[in-house]
Amino acid sequence: MCPAYGICHEETLPEAIAEPENHFMKKLQILGTGCAKCTKLAEATEHAAQSLGLPYELEKVTELQRIMGFGVMMTPALVVDGVVKVCGKVPSPDEIKKMIL
Repeated sequence: MCPAYGICHEETLPEAIAEPENHFMKKLQILGTGCAKCTKLAEATEHAAQSLGLPYELEKVTELQRIMGFGVMMTPALVVDGVVKVCGKVPSPDEIKKMIL
């Protein structure tokens, strides 16, 4: 049994291996209006994800309604896979790496 694709047969195994592993992709969101701290958090988060070698998608959320939808009242904030990890500050690069994992 293949955990990612169900039952793998020898003839389909090469296809399963060749497909990108998007199910492991991290969705990283930076919540903020574009201030200097928001930009710094976005850059630090992108650098952390790249240094970990993880596939990721980075989205900058600037609309106040969407930000408030996360329950965030202070920016910047980092959301990983839909979970708010930090808000109101820019954590250290090592802290960001731990949050992403």
